[in-house]
Formats: sequence, C-alpha cells, structure tokens
Amino acid sequence: MILTVAEIKDLAEFCGLIFTKECKDDCSQDDTEISIEDCPEGGILDADEKKVYHPSHVAYFYEYPEEGSMPLGPDLPMKAE
Repeated sequence: MILTVAEIKDLAEFCGLIFTKECKDDCSQDDTEISIEDCPEGGILDADEKKVYHPSHVAYFYEYPEEGSMPLGPDLPMKAE
C-alpha cells in the first residue's frame, strides 16, 4: 500500500491525533509517498545491522527504499519452524 504524507496526516487525525499549527502549515512534503508493506519473512535489520526485528509491517519512502525502512508496531515473536 502506498500513502502520501497528506493521507497519513488525515489518518492520524481520524485516530484523534492533533497536529500543531507548525505541522499544519508545512505542506512541503504532503505529496511524498510512503510504502507500507508486510514485514519480509526474514525480518529487517536495525540501523547498526546488528539486530533483526520482525514487526508486522514496515514503511519506507517509495522513491528511496535504499534510505532504509521503519518498523511499524511491536517486534513479533518468530514462528516456530
């Protein structure tokens, strides 16, 4: 799923979050697209590439996936094989 920053703001407001005036005034990034996907089966590495996380979803800038991703939600236990 791909959402723009503006759509994410709308979703956050729908959830009851309130933005400051400064945040509302800065619309320069509103068209930026964020991709939200299921976490890869092998998980994702932290910024130091030392720990593997297994969140249910990950988010990253759609046009710049090489910039890294952000885990969404708590780290889930690994499924037994």
